[in-house]
Amino acid sequence: MVSNSGPLIHLAKIGLIHILRELYGNILITLEVKVEVVDKGKERGYSDALLIEKAINDGWIKVVRIEVPEKIYELAETAGLHKAEVEVIWLAYRRNIIVLLDDSVARIFAKSMGVRVKGSLGVIVEAFRKNILTRKDALNALDKISSIMYLSSDVYRIVRNSIEKYGYSNVTHPL
Repeated sequence: MVSNSGPLIHLAKIGLIHILRELYGNILITLEVKVEVVDKGKERGYSDALLIEKAINDGWIKVVRIEVPEKIYELAETAGLHKAEVEVIWLAYRRNIIVLLDDSVARIFAKSMGVRVKGSLGVIVEAFRKNILTRKDALNALDKISSIMYLSSDVYRIVRNSIEKYGYSNVTHPL
């Protein structure tokens, strides 16, 4: 699993960064992601930067270097992607692993390359379904995350229904 900045920040802000380790073991990030979330975050006094830095120091979030072909950067730039997004998408593509992305444009770009994508909401739902989070904790996490990142009312409702009805029916979700 490779992660972009957004999911790390969002999950750390709501106190759930640890579920990434419980679900996936190690998480890969690029140097650019580390600079965005830890270095710049610490400069701005964000406590989530310290939590992510601790995970790096503990060794379960690993910083890797990746060289992205110039053609990919050019193509991604026309789509409006940032350098870190391009790097994690390329890393996921090269290693054939899932990428954690919350930005819709980056998700579309990754999917167009055949990269499997999951977002912060998908992580919460998966943690619930694997009994890492209780139903109450998962719904609480959804409410917390909706206060720090934009969710359309439709997405919020789909995720909430998925959590509330899991175990009672075969509810699926697009996350």
